[in-house]
Amino acid sequence: MDGFAVVHSQPGQLSLAIDKLKGNHDLTRDFQAGLAGIRGIRRVETDPDRGLVEVSYDKQQLTSLMSLLALKATFTTFFPEVNAMHLASWLSQSM
Repeated sequence: MDGFAVVHSQPGQLSLAIDKLKGNHDLTRDFQAGLAGIRGIRRVETDPDRGLVEVSYDKQQLTSLMSLLALKATFTTFFPEVNAMHLASWLSQSM
């Protein structure tokens, strides 16, 4: 997906590079807070200078319908230019 790359993925952990976050400390902080509030996400660390996001999660909780909807809503809030269906498919393959 343009502007998004999976840097590392293993069960319970996902590292993403997101171009739009590079150098944007406010957006990165707000996105981190949005992700951290989703049920099933245990920890979110970011590097706004490099546009990196590392997420530790509980797969059972995060794959519940409510958590998936919250995850989709968070991504589309911060990245409205991304097609929501494409995003959901991409995330499900990465997790």
